[in-house]
Amino acid sequence: MEYKHIFRPLKIGPLTAKNRIEVSPAEPFLCTKDGLVTDAFIAFTAAMARGGAGIVTVGDSPVTQEYANENRYVVNLADHYVVHGLTALTDAIHRYGALASIELNLRTHALPADMSKEEIREIIASFARAAERCKKAGFDMIMIHGGHGHTVAQFYSPLMNKRTDEYGCSTFENRCRFASELLDAVRAAIGPDMAIEYRISGDELTEGGVGLEEAVLFARAIQKKIDLIHVSAGNMYNPASLSYAMQPAYLPMATNVRFAEHFKRALDIPVTSVGSFNMDLAEEAIASEKADMIAMIRQFIADPDCVNKARRGKGDEVRPCIRCMVCTGADPHGCPQPLRCSVNPVMGRHPQFDKMIRTQPKKKVVIVGGGAAGLEAARRCAELGDEVVLFEKDTVLGGALLPAGANSLKGDVGRYAAWSVRMAERTPGIDIRTGVTATPELVQAENPDAIIVAVGSEPIIPNIPGVQRENVCLATEIDLGTKKAGHRVALIGAGLTGTETAVALARDGHEVTLVDMRTLEEIDGRGAASPGVVRFLRDMASDAGVKTLTGVTAKEVTEEGLVIATADGQTRLIPADTVVLSVGVRPRSAIAQQFADCAEEVYFVGDCATDTGNITTAVRDGFFAAMNIAGV
Repeated sequence: MEYKHIFRPLKIGPLTAKNRIEVSPAEPFLCTKDGLVTDAFIAFTAAMARGGAGIVTVGDSPVTQEYANENRYVVNLADHYVVHGLTALTDAIHRYGALASIELNLRTHALPADMSKEEIREIIASFARAAERCKKAGFDMIMIHGGHGHTVAQFYSPLMNKRTDEYGCSTFENRCRFASELLDAVRAAIGPDMAIEYRISGDELTEGGVGLEEAVLFARAIQKKIDLIHVSAGNMYNPASLSYAMQPAYLPMATNVRFAEHFKRALDIPVTSVGSFNMDLAEEAIASEKADMIAMIRQFIADPDCVNKARRGKGDEVRPCIRCMVCTGADPHGCPQPLRCSVNPVMGRHPQFDKMIRTQPKKKVVIVGGGAAGLEAARRCAELGDEVVLFEKDTVLGGALLPAGANSLKGDVGRYAAWSVRMAERTPGIDIRTGVTATPELVQAENPDAIIVAVGSEPIIPNIPGVQRENVCLATEIDLGTKKAGHRVALIGAGLTGTETAVALARDGHEVTLVDMRTLEEIDGRGAASPGVVRFLRDMASDAGVKTLTGVTAKEVTEEGLVIATADGQTRLIPADTVVLSVGVRPRSAIAQQFADCAEEVYFVGDCATDTGNITTAVRDGFFAAMNIAGV
């Protein structure tokens, strides 16, 4: 794609952004526990500025000590000593010509009606003091978080604000009063030379909450006090709608741009859209005038150099985000962990891998297996100067990434699989040999200095009568299209993969019954996916008409369907034309161990090394092996 529109400068109040791409706010949890800036946090942020962003926004930064006490390892704007580290941070952003911005936020346990007027005035003063500290630290912009049901947003919402005084919702003027006074106080603190961006939920997607029309009216009321409005969606107090603030892979990409489009038609200031954009979708949104600025964070985490690659005409080299939600953390505020990315092992591991300088002599490396782990290892080894030979028994590269990305719900993984193969084929120094089954003799004949074994896993086939019948197949075969299901389907295995296949089948008109011997609580509690992703998928299954039976055991496959047994020993038949298996995988340990003594250095990575593997662990372990071989 040719990117003609996203590289046009944009006037934002007193400032001009060099392009239309903004790093949206996030919480990488790389500060100290008390919210002071670290070298790791600076390196993480600088990577995105260096990658070409027009604006780099530091995420969710508490303006009160009370909120900071509950939200650790992020920038604490209630502490005036934070200015010291933030000055170094803005220097790192400005070095690369980006505007430095920071999101000011507050979440309290008290609702507006619980607050005294003195407490309201103190909240406003806290935002103003925080903004003044940002100015001292060299920021060009600040973002007020007035969306997602946080404290600032609550004052405009009749659902959340039950006050009966001038800060209540009896009139439109009263509804806007708190935000208006807050913005006036912030402007007084920072002066006319800084820009203010206001983040809003274009629609809270919550019954009784603020809808699109009301949100636009509010934006019109405050637009003279701000310079840019940042349109998201959802309400954090409604888990079902929160998925529209942080979209899992199951939602369409750029799904919130429809809200931004309404704001752009109604306002006189520029409008930012955010939510699951990549560079191509950003270009389309700007070109079609649905927004003036596009904000993204997960695409930058997956590939911080994404803007520069697009500018250089190398958009197809941008590493895709798979929207797995790993970077958001399973319990970000209860038990925060430093950010990790499934497809980019460097982000969050700063500054350990900022400069990949090898300390070992260049080596010949043989890699057995061309899946997620093997491809990551191959690219990294070759980039560090090693001579790489990669054996893949199939005629195409990709391994388990191919069926994982073939399901209609998992287009993001499919794009990553294509990218991973494409980049391995383009990277100099990799001798790819597909359709070749590696043996110890074949590997040793290459005289390798190091071997990376990435032979993956194999599906577990339950030992029940009839499992070899013609009406039985694997979920991966359904996803890949190599097998077709009949109208009635019994699917054994209600984990993430099985449920995704069930949803896809149900949406295609099949009658699907999911069965599992465990409860959904047991299944979901042991999985690697975040609770929000799991909840969204379960809701999708219900909406698609998938029937789910748990606590039952598959006993036999017959011509008529699947025989199951309940906990009390009673059996019954689930009528099915096709029985689909998704009961997990096991490492190809025996195959992997054949190569254990074939070189001085041998690394076992990916699914062949663990029975709990996934894309995240496979890519990480392939990366680590390459780093260890080079001595990085």
